Amino acid sequence: MVSSARHPTPIEGRKAGLSPEEIILRRVLKASPQDLWLDTIRRTQTSQHDGLVYWMLNQTECDFSIAVHAFYRSDPAQHLDDPKPLPSRPGASDIFASVLLNWDTGSYRSHKLMLTDIDVPPRELARVNQKVMARPRGSLPFNIPSRFLNPEGGVALSLSQHILPDNARHLWPLYDALGLRVPDAPPGIRRKLVQTKRLLKKVYSRDFKG
Repeated sequence: MVSSARHPTPIEGRKAGLSPEEIILRRVLKASPQDLWLDTIRRTQTSQHDGLVYWMLNQTECDFSIAVHAFYRSDPAQHLDDPKPLPSRPGASDIFASVLLNWDTGSYRSHKLMLTDIDVPPRELARVNQKVMARPRGSLPFNIPSRFLNPEGGVALSLSQHILPDNARHLWPLYDALGLRVPDAPPGIRRKLVQTKRLLKKVYSRDFKG
């Protein structure tokens, strides 16, 4: 099964190399609905956020939708082209293995949230299905769950403004400091000024070209 729901104390977090912002964000997520988890994993970028994704995958409440998003961001087609046995103790860089091993031990059986093309790009889904079908049964050193090949179900993600990182004053700084995708400017007057300047720049540029 996945690891305990306990999250690190500030001292433990620092010893593990976590920034203060990530320690706080993990605490926020533990107290938040899975909608914010899915929204957050959608804001992650490349391998710099593997540690956060790995932590999410190893929490008991992690929804199926989050695991599937993580699975498809781990380039499963490449793993099918060059199949290797899964490590017995996957680390933060082994997202593909973490998802599959956790599934095998009973994780991600709760499926609340609907997946979209953001989570499962149709072309990637088709590629993975094709590669799995082309493999003789039992020839892979790991198992791709059939539900991962047809991840339907769930309801659409829904976040109120007070918990939406784009507009939540207590969340935007955390997400921005961690390099998660949020607007460049914080919510409020400053963002409105930045948006106004951009709009005026576009208008002036259009008029000049005209």
